[in-house]
Amino acid sequence: MSIPSSSSFLQQFDFTGKRVCVTGAASGIGRATALLFADLGATVYLADRDAAALAQATAGRPAGLHAVVYDQADIGSIESLAETVGEVDVLVNNAGVLLFEPLADLSWADLDRVVSVNLAGAIALTRLVGAKMTARGAGVVLHTGSQLTFNGAEHRSVYAATKAGISQFVKTAALEWGRYGVRVNCVAPGRTLTPMNSRLLEAPAAHAEAVERIPLGRLGRPEDQAAAFVFLASDAASYITGQTLVVDGGWILP
Repeated sequence: MSIPSSSSFLQQFDFTGKRVCVTGAASGIGRATALLFADLGATVYLADRDAAALAQATAGRPAGLHAVVYDQADIGSIESLAETVGEVDVLVNNAGVLLFEPLADLSWADLDRVVSVNLAGAIALTRLVGAKMTARGAGVVLHTGSQLTFNGAEHRSVYAATKAGISQFVKTAALEWGRYGVRVNCVAPGRTLTPMNSRLLEAPAAHAEAVERIPLGRLGRPEDQAAAFVFLASDAASYITGQTLVVDGGWILP
């Protein structure tokens, strides 16, 4: 068996000519992931409900970036997004909401919103975009999970449940679609410096406590997660499917 050269290995991360859709792309992990794909040559659709933030994310960037406004909680909007992006090579299902609420205080509206966005909406978009991938015989679907799939956290019960559901969904989708050449995986971020986590990390004491828990000694950056998404989407990961890759600096180890 021949050993690939460094240049041929790096070519596996060339996304020139590829089409990528990233949801929740206006900020944080989604934005970093979308821009990294673009830097690697892909045509990228950045989808989010925040039109102003999308415009900011795409300003001054390559012509291959396309902003699409949609609402992950609305099936009609999801269907419209799937129609707009058409056939893509990579779907990054990153859109999500974090609810920080004691379990006893949860309302039905809270429960419905988090499940609709984080779980039901992600599954619906996967089904619609993935149908074109299975028909074509190729494609990659990636989801944003969470370290909370593997451990608990107070006041985040519904969020943790939806992310655990995503990890299980990934396994099933990978089983069903592997025969069609479609890979399905999940990236599970740990504590990452994003707007979604600002409430949890803005207090100096909470920040210090989080860092102390992490063996690598720092909080994650959006770019750390973006690199994991690109790896799983690349040909370098062509034999990986149905997996949840934890990118948390070692948080879940203790």
